[in-house]
Amino acid sequence: MIIKILGAESLGVRGLSCSVELKNRKIFIDPGIALGWLRHGFLPHPFQVAVGAGIREKIIRELKDTDDVVISHFDGDHCPLHEPNPYQLGLDKVKDILSGCRIWARGTENSTPTQQKRRRDLEAVVKKDLENADGMKDGCLEFSCPVPHGQRGGEENMLMMSRIQVEGETFVHASDVQLLEDKTLEIILDWKPDVVLVSGPPLYHYSSPLFNDLREKALRNAKRLSRNVDTLIIDHHLLRSKEGIDWLAGLKHSSENRVCCAADFMKREAVFLEAWRGELYKWLPVDEGWHEDYMHGKADFNDYRTGGWDALISNNRIKPCKWYYCCPVKAYTDRGELERYWIEEYCLVGNKNCIRYQMEERGEYHPDNMLPDGKIYKALK
Repeated sequence: MIIKILGAESLGVRGLSCSVELKNRKIFIDPGIALGWLRHGFLPHPFQVAVGAGIREKIIRELKDTDDVVISHFDGDHCPLHEPNPYQLGLDKVKDILSGCRIWARGTENSTPTQQKRRRDLEAVVKKDLENADGMKDGCLEFSCPVPHGQRGGEENMLMMSRIQVEGETFVHASDVQLLEDKTLEIILDWKPDVVLVSGPPLYHYSSPLFNDLREKALRNAKRLSRNVDTLIIDHHLLRSKEGIDWLAGLKHSSENRVCCAADFMKREAVFLEAWRGELYKWLPVDEGWHEDYMHGKADFNDYRTGGWDALISNNRIKPCKWYYCCPVKAYTDRGELERYWIEEYCLVGNKNCIRYQMEERGEYHPDNMLPDGKIYKALK
């Protein structure tokens, strides 16, 4: 089982999208993305927009050889949309891909009118009715009955969790549960998972003392889950604020088992771009009217894309690979011979999955024109 987390707050965007590769089956859960519309009084910084665009393309590439697509619920950061804003994934970009996949979608009961419309939009695009996947099972793939989106309250915002089990290994994707309901936690524990990917509590909404009970409940549930799971990945709502980042750091320190964010799990530096949005505007000021121009195709993010990475490094928010400044991949990129994708995906975020890095650490020879994924790019000299 190979778990790849593509989009989450520690990776720079809103979402909890991931793919799970098995021997004879590939499953993609929650192929959606968003950027918080307003945070700290600002629209998404153009650097965030650049990172989001890259992750959108990554989601599309990853979907191309997917067998099953799971949609835990129809919020705009968890599914492709018929009418996306400029920072989301549009159905038009993936309609042909989705038409060839099995789609397991959250049902219409206990969902908002907006979510129901988005489900109908998806049905119209793939030209078939979608079966209600709540509580279903198909071989190694299993879904929970509807559980609350965060704290139980109104019954109009429910979601389903996913369990994948093969050869004694169990992965659970617990979308926006936020660790706030004991009954939801019991379902996860009954599934006996080895790895859990879960949304943490939205602490940025809980500044008032009135929310102390929720804060304590979420921490209590997180500690209980961490004691019973080999690897607990907590991300999404939690990591939209500095307080959430510190909360997770404390939990990591106190847990006997592995607790991490999505970036940690993917062996790379975290980029908490929503939590850092106010600082991004200070480090890299934005031209007036940029967002309006971008919406109408009159502006791009290329300058902000380069400047944003430089700002994160100079302000000690990320640490590039220790071999970065002498790596041929950087030299090729600086000369315009290689797409920036490679340094952004590997070098600048210290990605330990880089084959070049691994071979360098072992003292093994590797040619200059080997890419970070291990492939030889013969066009490079």
